[in-house]
Amino acid sequence: MSELDIIQAIELAISHEMEARRAYLDLSEQADDPELKRLLKEIAQEEMGHEASLRSRLRLYQQKHLLRDTISRYVSPHVCEEILKDPQLLQLGGKRQRVTVLFADIWGFTSMSARLAPEMVVEMLNRFFTAMVDIVFEHEGTLDKFIGDNIMAVFGTPLEIEQPALQAARCALAMQRRLREMQQESCQIGRVGIGINTGEVIAGNIGSPRHMDFTVIGDAVNIAARLESLTRELNADILVGPETQAELAAHFHLEACQPVVLKGRREPLPVYRLLGET
Repeated sequence: MSELDIIQAIELAISHEMEARRAYLDLSEQADDPELKRLLKEIAQEEMGHEASLRSRLRLYQQKHLLRDTISRYVSPHVCEEILKDPQLLQLGGKRQRVTVLFADIWGFTSMSARLAPEMVVEMLNRFFTAMVDIVFEHEGTLDKFIGDNIMAVFGTPLEIEQPALQAARCALAMQRRLREMQQESCQIGRVGIGINTGEVIAGNIGSPRHMDFTVIGDAVNIAARLESLTRELNADILVGPETQAELAAHFHLEACQPVVLKGRREPLPVYRLLGET
């Protein structure tokens, strides 16, 4: 029996509770004995309470099921279960958190998609996204969103994890390894640039009353996106910001690049290539 069939069977059983309550009330109207009349009304009242309890529990299950179905698209099964234990992790109000943000983008996607059939582009993107998101989940990251051919992932929210910067770095290296494997399997994607940055963000459900998504905003996010775009200029696979570099230095091979002045800033930003794990 499918889950939908079971839900419908439960709703049918609850409707029988309603019918029983009405029957007890009808009988109480027909009874002449005051004690029997009172007993039937008490039973009807108990049936009403039982019916309300059943409906409440069924509604709670359906809400939890809907929440699981929704968030399982953005986090790993383990993280999903942890959030279901404490739904306040997806609080509406938002909070400040220190996280690591990762952007991954396909180089030359526009020109590549122009020379391929639309169905091939969609199939290639879906295959690429599926592989990369699996890797994000394996490293306890959260899929924030797809932006065209760009993936945005966050490490450290909504569920806090140990060493989010290390997890993001290992994720990025695993993404590059998986891409090379896919290229051996005739994937036409050439290179992917990845930018990683660590810092404070505001995390929460952001959007309109009709549609909200759990996401992160702040300068740390903007820097991660800028680092990803710099990968083309610096011919680098993975670039990280200074706060990420500080957390990775003892565990990874990093190479300093020429500091870059980002738009709207005066001070140059130190930038580092992530080459591998020590």
